Amino acid sequence: MDSVGAVFTAECGEMNEMGSGIVRYGSMVVFVPGLVTGDTAEIRIESLGKNYAIGKCLSLIRRSPHRIDGLCPDESVCGGCTLGHISYDLENKVKRNTVKSAFRRAGLRDVEPEETLFGETRYGYRNKMTLRFDPASQRFGYSRENTAQVLPFHGCPLCPAAFSEIVLSLNDRPELTVPLAPEALRLRSGEDGLTVTVSGHTEDQDAAVRLTEVLCGITPGTSVLFERSDNGRRWLTSGQGAEIRDIVAGLELRFSAEAFRQVNTPVFEKRLELVLSMAGEKSFRRAADLYCGSGVIGLALAKAFPSARITGVEINPDAVEDAKKNAAYNGLGNIRFFAGDAASFRRRISEGEGPELVTVDPPRAGLSGKMKRELISLGPERIIYVSCNPQTLARDARELTDAGYAVGRVVPVNMFPATKHVETVCCLYHQKKDFISVPYEPQNTDYLQQLK
Repeated sequence: MDSVGAVFTAECGEMNEMGSGIVRYGSMVVFVPGLVTGDTAEIRIESLGKNYAIGKCLSLIRRSPHRIDGLCPDESVCGGCTLGHISYDLENKVKRNTVKSAFRRAGLRDVEPEETLFGETRYGYRNKMTLRFDPASQRFGYSRENTAQVLPFHGCPLCPAAFSEIVLSLNDRPELTVPLAPEALRLRSGEDGLTVTVSGHTEDQDAAVRLTEVLCGITPGTSVLFERSDNGRRWLTSGQGAEIRDIVAGLELRFSAEAFRQVNTPVFEKRLELVLSMAGEKSFRRAADLYCGSGVIGLALAKAFPSARITGVEINPDAVEDAKKNAAYNGLGNIRFFAGDAASFRRRISEGEGPELVTVDPPRAGLSGKMKRELISLGPERIIYVSCNPQTLARDARELTDAGYAVGRVVPVNMFPATKHVETVCCLYHQKKDFISVPYEPQNTDYLQQLK
């Protein structure tokens, strides 16, 4: 029977990470965008899927105590803050449930994630903002989700106030930016202040100087970089610019201005401490950090466990160069980095020198088939899997359990408050392999104690 157009009243008992409440209409599951756990609402069925329906909230009969007024005026059109209309407490529960549901769908029904690890600050946490230039309005703005449309920018509560102040000031004076034929604007913050990169199609030096004077007038000490969109040539007009400096978990880290780094530094530090606590549960002599990026996990392991030998592998050679420099900055001689496919790790080690511990931090697609085969063949005693996608983590964990591993701790990490995204750290233990005990020197307990 076609239920489209049917109107009914229901109380919302749960919701998903996409910001939709979940109710039932008879035996049918109905997803209602914007509905919050605890809401009672009048709902109309808008469309039918294969085994579900999409509903629309016509009116709220009783407002949930978890419902809040979002801080962003563009929340409904931007698509970024899918959970900005609910309390922080409920958001963290939703994200834990997202991880639990992913494992359940993968057939690992006994996995019980721990409570979500989160930071003190829900807003203003992003250390990076990227905006596109709209030639029609001659303004910078966010791209509307899944479209090429550039939205008018009114500010972003997820970013520091200084970011919004800079963007709004530039948007009020298009005569400063138009001569550069801009394409994008990138803002990043670090220990030494802000870095602004303007990507454009010309090298109008006079326009660059004028723009730099305005930017430094808004936020003194700002580093300003200009970049040609077509050939990647960069020039600096103010500040250090070429590097971003962070201090994370006792490490001084320097990244090239456009290198990938985690956008929520305080929670990233908590996630790193979690990985170290899992690593410290059992002694190890050798470890591998695969998909290592700029090497932060491997560097933290090298500092916390100075008697262990760490190897990092990353396919991006620029990230590997950052990793090597950071090892030198921090005086860490027990770690080495290689540029290459993470699944090629076994070619980097001698027979009989396989790691007891492997950390992996793959992209959203999860571990490649080749990587899983290599891990299963290598058979490390423990695998610490850092994931930005619970679905692919659960899929990979299921395949690894079929090959002799057991899922241990699973901890959701709210790296991106108010959004649909959740990170997860999962530790897997080999169950079917006899391991040879190896001599082990005491770990760097002073460093680990400082992180607590």
